[in-house]
Amino acid sequence: MAVEVRVEPSGKSFSVEEGQSVLEAGLKAGVTLKHSCRDGQCGECRTTIVSGQVAYADEVKDKLVETDLDGVTGLMCQARPSSDLVVDAPEVTELEGISIQKFPVRVLAKEVLSDDVVVLRLGPAPGIEFRCMPGQYIDLQMKDGNKRSYSVAATDDSGQIELHIRKMPGGVVSGFIYDELKAKAILTAEGPFGTFYIREGEAPIILTASGTGFAPIKAIIEQLVREDNSRPVVLYWGGRRKADLYYHQMCLDWGKELSWLTYVPVLSEEEGDWDGRTGFVHQAVVDDIPDMSGYEAYVCGAPIVVSSARTDFVEKCGLDLANFHSDAFL
Repeated sequence: MAVEVRVEPSGKSFSVEEGQSVLEAGLKAGVTLKHSCRDGQCGECRTTIVSGQVAYADEVKDKLVETDLDGVTGLMCQARPSSDLVVDAPEVTELEGISIQKFPVRVLAKEVLSDDVVVLRLGPAPGIEFRCMPGQYIDLQMKDGNKRSYSVAATDDSGQIELHIRKMPGGVVSGFIYDELKAKAILTAEGPFGTFYIREGEAPIILTASGTGFAPIKAIIEQLVREDNSRPVVLYWGGRRKADLYYHQMCLDWGKELSWLTYVPVLSEEEGDWDGRTGFVHQAVVDDIPDMSGYEAYVCGAPIVVSSARTDFVEKCGLDLANFHSDAFL
């Protein structure tokens, strides 16, 4: 039997069928609740439950925190409502007008930037109007049915989509894209997904990226430029080696041209010609900003970077957990 979920403060509601998660049903109904991985791994979909109860399969209970078990919050990508539900999800109002669609795209250009990073530029089929919030991602499906999620690094007025893709060891999709995919190929895209986007406000902003986690950060910075941003922004971009910072010069130029942006590159493996910061990128942030109360933090990249940043920013530096936003590349 279906149950009803009401979302505050938007007042939107949707039905959840037996076996569906709250997030799955919401996305199907066009209601974008907070989410990232959609697989119970990242915790980004954790949402306050105002009233009602949810249940979880036994195999996901080790992913829950105390407030989930107490019914104060819920992991929406895994939660199955056992009664009518009311949740507090302000992002639904902020993402109104952004709809998830599935559509064909043509590879317009492919640019190899390093020995493991490639940039794709995709054009939606005629008649498709693709809109997303800077920071969101799409699922990209190959002709053989394999698909992976990639953050949108940029879109333009024509709807063209820019993706940054790292060739992963043993990666079926990323290996095919890097080694074999040709311009003019037709693929299938679905999205946008995710709630990794800049919240309106006046707080200073910390942007932290590892590797191709820079893609959504790039989209966010370009949005801030278009909006004549005046909020202080510091960008930390980490990689193992300098080649991992594949748009390093672009970031240096931003640091010179944008009065509100400071750029801090960090390498975890020292190189002979590198005179910048070394170590883990999230630790560089902690060292530089020991008091993060009053900040907003946006972190994207490897799961270990995201989880370490969440723990240290909140527990060591006093960041309000509600002001920590992330997208973990799984």
